[in-house]
Formats: sequence, structure tokens, C-alpha cells
Amino acid sequence: MVRIRASDSSFKITSVYGPTDSASKDAFFAELLSQKPPPGVAWLATGDFHQIYRARDKNKRNVNRSRINRFRAALQSCELKEIHLQNRRFTWSNERTNPTLCKLDSFFCNAEW
Repeated sequence: MVRIRASDSSFKITSVYGPTDSASKDAFFAELLSQKPPPGVAWLATGDFHQIYRARDKNKRNVNRSRINRFRAALQSCELKEIHLQNRRFTWSNERTNPTLCKLDSFFCNAEW
């Protein structure tokens, strides 16, 4: 929690580096939910979530919709909304001839932010 003395306001910033292995995703979603601050506290969660929350965040059709839905449910439970990326659609590439492109890095904030 960060408090600005001059304005007596506070906010929370959570820096995220999500797990890459599928088996750890649900524990990660639960941990994200455990970080939700009390009502009235502005919150920004940012970083590499290693997880998309919309199918369009990947350029190929092989997406795990069940995991996307669980991630979206965690974001909804946390009352987090995306701060949309400007002028760029993807943040990661496997750099192959026919690359997989994904938006793994994101900014999410609550209404107080």
C-alpha cells in the first residue's frame, strides 16, 4: 500500500509475473484474488500475467476457453477492468516463421483507480 502524505490518499500496486505452467494457473488466480484491497482503495495490477482473458488476445484459434473464463472470473471477483493497450495488439511473439502472437502483458485497475 502506498500513501501520499500531501493528499492523504492511498493506493495499491501489484506487480505480476504469472506462472507459465498450466497446472499453476488456478493457484495464481486465487492468489490474485487474495490481493484485492479493502473497498475504497485504488488498485492497479500490472505485469506479465502469462494469460489471455479474451480469445482475440491471441492470433491463433487454439485457446483454452475454460482457463480464459477462470481468469475472467478472477478479474471480475477482484473488480478489475483492463486499461487498454494503445497502438499495439500483442505484447509477445514466439518469433517463428508463422508466429504465435499474444497479449500477455496487461494493466488492470479497479473503479477507484
